[in-house]
Amino acid sequence: MIRDSRKMEPLLAEATGLLKSLAHPDRLMICCQLRGGEMSVGELEADLNIPQPRLSRELAKLREEGVLTARRDARQVFYTLSDTRAHAMVDAICSVMLGKQADPAVRVPQTANAKN
Repeated sequence: MIRDSRKMEPLLAEATGLLKSLAHPDRLMICCQLRGGEMSVGELEADLNIPQPRLSRELAKLREEGVLTARRDARQVFYTLSDTRAHAMVDAICSVMLGKQADPAVRVPQTANAKN
């Protein structure tokens, strides 16, 4: 139960923004693939069978929204999920929707005040 909804507003805005970012099949598939760790654009293209121009467009949107971070190494660009919260939300969506087990290593620790 939420006692003070004003404290939740910034968190709700962040969660809503992340969910909007993931509300496209290609972007969700990219993020589900990156659950396993950093991948290059070439690896993502080969694994996901998304044409390179479309893949680049969706990667740019995810990067602009703060869901992914990029690292350049010479001529290759590598992507990872940006932070623990983004990883945990993607992990939850993928594990529920795709029927895969969540990776316990990326679970966000529950606080003592959290109720199930």
